[in-house]
Amino acid sequence: MIDAKTVTAIVMCGLMYQHQAMASSDSSTYPSQTSTNYQHHDIHRLFSDLKESDKIFVSRNSLFRPYVVTDDDEIKELFTVRAKGIKVPSKKGSLEFSPSKMTWVNASSILSFLFRRYVADNQTFNVPFVASTDNDRSSRAFDQHYNASNLCAGMGYFESSLKNICAINNRDRFGLVEINYNPDIGLFSSKYRIRLIPENGIKESLSHKLFLTFASLIGMYSNHNQVGFSSPLSTFDYHLTGNNTFVTENTRFSDMQKNCVYDSISTCHFKFVGENTESLLANGKKIKSLSDFSSKNRFSIHFTKSGSPKFNLSNTLLSGSSYINYGFYNQAELEMFRDLGYNINSREFFGTSIYNSGTPENRGVYDITSSFTASNGEFRTFKQDKASIVPLSIGTHVYGSYNDVTQSGIIASQGFGSIGIRIDGSRNRIIVPKSASIIENGESATGIAVTYGRNNIIDISGEVEANGVDGTALRFDFGSNVLSDMKEFRGSYRRVRTYDYLQRKIPKDQAESYNVPNNIRGPLVSTLNISGKITGRKYSIYIDDTAHVGDINITNKAKIYGDIVSKWNYYVSPDGNSFYSKAYNPKLLAGKLHFDAAYGDKLNIPFFVKKLATNINLGVKKKNKAKDFSSDNLISDNKSHVEIKGNIIGKTINLLSYGGVSDIVGLINLNRLYIKDSSVFIDSPKGKHNSVVEILDLSRGGQLDLTNGESQTFIVKDKASISSKSVICLDAVRDGTIIDDIRFEGSLFAPDGVVNIEPGISYNDIKRFSSDPKALLEFMNTFVRQANQKLDKYQAYTKFPKHLWYTQGEMGRSVNCSPRGCYIGDFINTYSNATKPLPMWRYILSIVGCILMLAFSVVLVRKTGSGRYG
Repeated sequence: MIDAKTVTAIVMCGLMYQHQAMASSDSSTYPSQTSTNYQHHDIHRLFSDLKESDKIFVSRNSLFRPYVVTDDDEIKELFTVRAKGIKVPSKKGSLEFSPSKMTWVNASSILSFLFRRYVADNQTFNVPFVASTDNDRSSRAFDQHYNASNLCAGMGYFESSLKNICAINNRDRFGLVEINYNPDIGLFSSKYRIRLIPENGIKESLSHKLFLTFASLIGMYSNHNQVGFSSPLSTFDYHLTGNNTFVTENTRFSDMQKNCVYDSISTCHFKFVGENTESLLANGKKIKSLSDFSSKNRFSIHFTKSGSPKFNLSNTLLSGSSYINYGFYNQAELEMFRDLGYNINSREFFGTSIYNSGTPENRGVYDITSSFTASNGEFRTFKQDKASIVPLSIGTHVYGSYNDVTQSGIIASQGFGSIGIRIDGSRNRIIVPKSASIIENGESATGIAVTYGRNNIIDISGEVEANGVDGTALRFDFGSNVLSDMKEFRGSYRRVRTYDYLQRKIPKDQAESYNVPNNIRGPLVSTLNISGKITGRKYSIYIDDTAHVGDINITNKAKIYGDIVSKWNYYVSPDGNSFYSKAYNPKLLAGKLHFDAAYGDKLNIPFFVKKLATNINLGVKKKNKAKDFSSDNLISDNKSHVEIKGNIIGKTINLLSYGGVSDIVGLINLNRLYIKDSSVFIDSPKGKHNSVVEILDLSRGGQLDLTNGESQTFIVKDKASISSKSVICLDAVRDGTIIDDIRFEGSLFAPDGVVNIEPGISYNDIKRFSSDPKALLEFMNTFVRQANQKLDKYQAYTKFPKHLWYTQGEMGRSVNCSPRGCYIGDFINTYSNATKPLPMWRYILSIVGCILMLAFSVVLVRKTGSGRYG
């Protein structure tokens, strides 16, 4: 046990909120959140008071003070008094409660903020924690309960005292928490703060156990035995229905259904009913009568063997799922707390949540015009002139599937680890229109995160920004299973159970391929369309090794600031019949990838190799504007101009340029670079690593431009295919010396052996050469000689260049040479435009023009034939 001063110091250091965030209420009123939309130039004023946002609020109080009990006699006494009828754990575990471990402090801080209306001076709840490693036990909370004759019948001492009903004087007489974990796997207690997308890895998450047991401590428990419900009912029991009838103290499980037993997941059909949870499912509409609401849409409940209630929601903190990738409660769970009688403001953590699902034929349609900014402490109203500073908040949460969601309202937050839009369903379409902004500038925050599901589509015409420390604009990541990735790991196309294999419960091939559900047998995101502005301090786009993203279409005027990184990878099995993906940790089994049953048992490996890549398509537009982006509705856009400031890194990324000009200020390290009828300009930072591609395809009209005035190296590791009607532009100094290096470490295929290489020089040098044709000729001869020396070992050569390229800006000049010298001609913007043949209508127009001029001359001669010069 540690002393009170140490605990107080830990809590004070851990509370990282501003003083406004911890205010109990604010009597001022603000406009309704549904009434305001911001333009891009308005949104940034929400972050104008940076000094205020950097303040650290220190609370004198905390909701509860956890302390660890390790003495055997004290543990026995606690279970005797506070957990009557429950045996003492036979195997003790270890819990580390120290200032270096942020999990305890951070969990206490967040719960104290959420339940701050119940925090009072010098009224901290002292809650003992006991660690156990018994295989047949689970993490849960225990408490003494009031009997049937009391006003608080069925309530625990902690719950009733927190609500200030039947409160007892001695605040040390209630609450006991058992933290159970598997010693073979271990317990993850991070020195960093809790995150919405868990990262506990192969260990079990302590923060999950803290939030889970706290829910039980405040009333999420049931008073029943293996036969039925007992007297007195708990607060939670009063909200349960079976067969549309509320349970009573005499309700037996067999009364619900003949085959209903207490730990059945699917046969009892229990529903949790409450005004706030019902309103959430009704998309915010007020529920006048619970009995009038559709029973089909209520949240289902089942009980574990230990009697703990679980939501039948997938992957959420209080669910019974074998895979959970939530770091904090979702809105449904917070609304349940409200229905249990707690005055908390769930809207500080969630702006809009969509739990309902449409169908392929009848999709759900939502236009979210409400803004998510700073709450003023009142329900359903937001300060429109302040960004939210609440940690772990989500502006819009799309839990359901088959929904079309337009985020018209702004999202502005500085909260640690917050997310602008989180998607957990499948086949949703998220639209961020041109007028909308998602600004998540808190530390470790994310603009848009897709964390589960398949075949989602995201269209971004507006602005998505995450400029805080470790900020990521777009994140595609399943995260960790808080129950341990060893117990179950999930990602696109796969589900793996390593621990069951290690315990010899199932064979290896089954553990690597464990009943993969349909809702992950596809890319997490099938299409990402960007025509707006994406900014991320750490990453603009991050694709985790758990997630597959299909196509990323970057269209005209798109601006992307920050690295694009993909860790997604796969390999073909030795027998050549299957795909696998290696896990991030060598202790985990690789996962066999599973696809829709329509593909059959025998996969077309070459077909799926292409399908499993991530294609970043540059310079494209829709052929039919009324239809979606798709492979059969894409055409090149010669007017496209795309700006990317950041590295592009990923072994399975194909960068494909079809039209216009794309500027990349950063390195590339990817699988394939394809350029046709377009220009890709790469400006690698000085002194950084080389740009590397496995495959280079320069097709007709393709221009790979490395002319930034600095030396850089471009390496093709495997195959290069270069058209004689494409060009590579390299930097050269005034005497013609080439300072860039391009290497072909594998095979080089060039028709007729021609690889066109043209020089890039500064504006001043071009100006100088324009007045000295002989010097320009010498420069060009030196450049060609050096270029051919580089190409000679590949049995290729370059023709005499027809253009010079400016190192400042994307443009060039045509060059015409003779034995007397070289002369600089017209301006050009891209090699593609300079080498394109004239269209037929130009030839026809020229011929018609000549005929008309000839006819005009004949007429003129005839009319003047009798004149003075006739």
